[in-house]
Amino acid sequence: MSLSHFLVALAETGQVAVSPEFVEDEDGDVGAVLLEMDRVTRLNLAGSAPEFVPDAASWSARLLYRGCQFLVCRDVDGGILTTALQEPCPTAHSPGTDYSADLALQYLPDLIHMARQVASGDPLVQQLLIIAREWPLSSVGVRGLEAVSVESFISDAALRQLYVDRVLAREDVSRLGDSRVAQAVREALGAFPELCHTVAEQLEVPTAP
Repeated sequence: MSLSHFLVALAETGQVAVSPEFVEDEDGDVGAVLLEMDRVTRLNLAGSAPEFVPDAASWSARLLYRGCQFLVCRDVDGGILTTALQEPCPTAHSPGTDYSADLALQYLPDLIHMARQVASGDPLVQQLLIIAREWPLSSVGVRGLEAVSVESFISDAALRQLYVDRVLAREDVSRLGDSRVAQAVREALGAFPELCHTVAEQLEVPTAP
């Protein structure tokens, strides 16, 4: 399955296949698919999304594809795995970069969950956790992360709301250590803390008896 077909299947059904061949070239349709993913995502965000950064989106798509390849191809040399998954994002963290990378990396928690089911101490899991720490917008719900920094996107209203929605949906109380996140979650719960008892209790928000 080519990278573009992988992305289409990921967005439409969540069920994908990957090629066992490790190639660096992208097929010509990747850019158009990412633009369509951006368009659909913008329609579902609360507020205006940041700018779309093509290089960050393409990088994250390749990274996720490789992660899925390594999950399937268990006999890959650890050095190859580490090198492939440590490719840095070509653009610096910013609301636009984090948003664009999230188009693919929003599926990172699912990949980590599957990798942990195979072997929790696997080198693949360790490398995916490094990525998860670096991209907190995309990794809400992943267990075992150290304190993450939301500095690069928390000032953006749309991404802040997206982050809060994920914290509530996945009941990830580990993300409440940042006072800005905690306050945004309180505001989202408002008069309805029963929407997420686990988070409300952590924040000591009174709930109805």
